[in-house]
Amino acid sequence: MNKKIENGSAETRCLEANLNSKNRHSMVPMELVNEQDIIDTYSEEDKISCQKYKEYQKLIQENPKIGYKRCAKSLGISQGSTRWWHTKGTKKAIPLPLKTVAKLKEANFLPFNTNHKHCEKILRILGTLFGDGCIDKRLNTMAFISSIKEDVDLWEKDLLEIFPFVYNKTNLVEGGEYGHSWNMRTFDRNIIRFFVALGTPVGNKVSTIYTLPKYVFDLPRHLKIAFLDGLLSSEVSVPNFRGDKRWNWTKRFTNFALGLSKIDALEEQHRKHLADLKKLCASVGLTCTPNTRKDISKITLRKDGHKSCCYRIFFQTHFEKVIKFNETFLLRYATDKKQRLEEEIKKAHEYKEGTTARPL
Repeated sequence: MNKKIENGSAETRCLEANLNSKNRHSMVPMELVNEQDIIDTYSEEDKISCQKYKEYQKLIQENPKIGYKRCAKSLGISQGSTRWWHTKGTKKAIPLPLKTVAKLKEANFLPFNTNHKHCEKILRILGTLFGDGCIDKRLNTMAFISSIKEDVDLWEKDLLEIFPFVYNKTNLVEGGEYGHSWNMRTFDRNIIRFFVALGTPVGNKVSTIYTLPKYVFDLPRHLKIAFLDGLLSSEVSVPNFRGDKRWNWTKRFTNFALGLSKIDALEEQHRKHLADLKKLCASVGLTCTPNTRKDISKITLRKDGHKSCCYRIFFQTHFEKVIKFNETFLLRYATDKKQRLEEEIKKAHEYKEGTTARPL
């Protein structure tokens, strides 16, 4: 009887796996970025310029012989704009946001939806930008920082594979204020605007209010995992398998957490962000404890005068939970963490097989 149940369970899991695989490709794609999303990353002046350019195009279509001066007067804008829009050949100009839109459309990234062949990789890179990555407040650079050079090299490799036109638009900076680090940056504005439109935080994340993109909660499971894999690669701590005094030194996993720092003035918003992050993790089977801890023992006084500290959420440390985490997440941009995690799991397996102590 037990054998029948086990076989049935295996068959069910196989069927579910096949259905999930089909659903990845057959489901209606969700649009994540469109042309207007790119335009909205620019200033109000640039957005107005785009609107006027569209009105200009309609005007000359209806009046082919109209000159640029009459166009300017009719649209209520300067002749300097319509003059270059009216110019023929290579000197013809269009508003800057529309140049970015044209470049991304040419490279088949607009509109961008969940069926795009690089969607999983792009969302993983997006996750790193919520962790040890960043986009500076002037939108000049997009970067990923790590103490492991192989990880930033891999990040760059993936970026170039997805966006070949970024070739020769990246550089590597060696340094680190709190120890050695590697900073891989790209200064391609098209890519930067694309990731801003996807929902990347802009500026210093410790002193800036930001939220998870709303669409991330509606993504298929494998894409949620990709996004979280990028974030966890940066911010998750590797659980230790060690003795615990509360259980008469029986060994168990401890210190399995994710920590993000924030200035005190934004504590309320930050706690809400962490609560949303817990919900997203739970939706892929990565469950957290109810506790969110503010680490007041390590307060940092920033150059801007604000005090900041780390806030931690804690993942459940049951043996099966840690095993499932390791199976689910590649931690692609944290090779050292992945290796240390597997070493701790190996210790747990050896302990479980070699003792009759309290079950893990």
